[in-house]
Amino acid sequence: MGEVRNLTGDVVRGAGWYGHTTGLHSVAIRVLNFQGRIKVQATIATTPAIDDWFSVLPNGVAYLEYPQLDYIIPLDRGGETSTMGFNFASNAVWLRAIVERDYLLPPMFASPLDMKPFGTVQYIMVNY
Repeated sequence: MGEVRNLTGDVVRGAGWYGHTTGLHSVAIRVLNFQGRIKVQATIATTPAIDDWFSVLPNGVAYLEYPQLDYIIPLDRGGETSTMGFNFASNAVWLRAIVERDYLLPPMFASPLDMKPFGTVQYIMVNY
């Protein structure tokens, strides 16, 4: 992500787009030395407005914050390196992922725009 603080990914089609009746989706998130928040959202609207999106993360949370509370950060790193997966069921027509890091303060002596010390999101994949 380099110097990007916040990013809303492109929307992708969900199971509801194709008329799948189970609505079962599987998501995988891979982060490398990452600090920040990740949201995974869905909508059942074919032409969604801002208020049409809802979280599909486990336990109904609005976002996942990295490093997660139970993650032990190695001394030579500042963020989390992990892969997590989860399932959700919804007749979602569209899906999207959002990365937020505007609340993070850059390390001392770093440019305020330099987000490299906060790691990267390698991928967010979905299957249905």
